Amino acid sequence: MKDLAMNTKLIVRPIIGCLTHSHFWEGPCRAGYREEMTVEAESAAADQAFEAAKKVLEGAAEEIHFLEAVDARYDEKFIVGKDVFAKIEEDMDQVDFFLCMNWRIPKLERYKKPIVILQNGNEGIDFAAYCRNIGVEAYVAMDIQDLNEIAHLLWVRKAVSETRALVLTAGGQPTFGIQSLIRDPEVLRQRYGFEVIKLPFREIFKYMDQITDEEAKPIADRIINGSKETKVNTDWFINDVKYYLAAKKMMDIYDCNAFSTACHELCTSEIPQERKFTPCMCHSLMKDEGIPSGCEEDLNALLAMTILQYAAHRPAFMGNPNHETDELLRIHHAVPALCMNGYGTKPLEYKLWAFTGQGFGGKLQVDFTENEQDHVTLARFNPAGDTVCVKVGQVLRSEYDEVYCSPYYYIQMDDARRYMHHLAGFGHHQVLVFGDYMQELKDLAEIMNFKVLEG
Repeated sequence: MKDLAMNTKLIVRPIIGCLTHSHFWEGPCRAGYREEMTVEAESAAADQAFEAAKKVLEGAAEEIHFLEAVDARYDEKFIVGKDVFAKIEEDMDQVDFFLCMNWRIPKLERYKKPIVILQNGNEGIDFAAYCRNIGVEAYVAMDIQDLNEIAHLLWVRKAVSETRALVLTAGGQPTFGIQSLIRDPEVLRQRYGFEVIKLPFREIFKYMDQITDEEAKPIADRIINGSKETKVNTDWFINDVKYYLAAKKMMDIYDCNAFSTACHELCTSEIPQERKFTPCMCHSLMKDEGIPSGCEEDLNALLAMTILQYAAHRPAFMGNPNHETDELLRIHHAVPALCMNGYGTKPLEYKLWAFTGQGFGGKLQVDFTENEQDHVTLARFNPAGDTVCVKVGQVLRSEYDEVYCSPYYYIQMDDARRYMHHLAGFGHHQVLVFGDYMQELKDLAEIMNFKVLEG
């Protein structure tokens, strides 16, 4: 399988600028004490500043991999030497952005690379404004907190661009269940770098037939043994796991790291009836592994899920919304994940029930009121793929249904009626993560070229 996009790193070249002078003088832009303004004194101060800047970087987020820092000193001619630019240009094709520290670097803008200026004062703001005016992407960080927040946004953008989704389809345009989906995946590739490869949904079954009981049973047993209450045919449950493993095998072959599959068309083929499985467990398991996995070929939801999972570092739920009252929305599907508090956190408790009345098709029943956070962010992209509708609410309760799509989550929000009317421009499946990510999505919108409609 293609490397998880969540494992990607930002490759950053720190460039530490410093203005040193060729001799002593004072004037309208330079004043001080002679002993501190000699060539020797300024060179020593520049050495200290270089080491101090590298020390600051020790507090940077793990999403960043720093290349060797470049000492970019220049004198009052304001010309950076060719030898310095030669160092800057090393591994240029790998660099995601330049980190310009202390003083600005004259002519750094020539490379048209994104620039983050870590400098608290006029230098950073001025240089950023100049860069933006000439079409060079630039950001200002006053401190390491700013740097980490800016870098996280750029990391999300990079991770999305390194996402390649395997979508199993019946070839319908649109699908029966989702009229509002993004019909042309090329839109996503050109705008976000998000790739989609579509294959017939029947292709997976030859891979499913290759999965042995010995491969699938340990996973099935682990899930069954971890359940507080099991209401699924445990002999058939292994088929859900085989489908999940077959999907991962296909993703490996086609170099993908996200997944979606037809649902209505898969159902009406009666293959799930014959093989006694549903794809719901596959989606839940993948999301807990950091793999965006969405229902029903819904690229609108899959894109929102990808962005939210990367931004929040936690899996997402997706489901159908229903207006209950003007302050209460219900959302339901059979695809919750267990690490909803974040990757690496303790999984939530769950029950393992059956999707069907016959007892096949495992589904996790998870109580979201037991989550560490009550607030949730809901999101979905429009059919054009250029605008996301976002709403923040609070989970009040969870309910379960013996069969079909369940659990049901009841979410308190202001003006749920108006929100549902907004969704008429976006479509029905909503993606949900725990936490309030409204502002982060607005910040991402600025650097990823999409719009945000607050629900």
